[in-house]
Amino acid sequence: MARSLAEQTLARVCNYLSAMGVELTREMNMQALKLVEAGLASEQEDPFHFVMARVNEHFAIQNPVLPITTPPITRSSMGFGE
Repeated sequence: MARSLAEQTLARVCNYLSAMGVELTREMNMQALKLVEAGLASEQEDPFHFVMARVNEHFAIQNPVLPITTPPITRSSMGFGE
């Protein structure tokens, strides 16, 4: 059975919150439902984009500080001679 747009959006929000370390309490689920409801009530054609663009500010989630993935680039010689 295909899931509705509301179910898909709510699942994505809950998965995102879990991945960000937010405990999904009853209150958090209610806030997520309200956000999805606002997205479905918006005049935009894509409520999913509306919801995901606002999830960080709605739940006051700070963007995590990620470690540097590569060493800094330094200039060097490849040794081809002159």
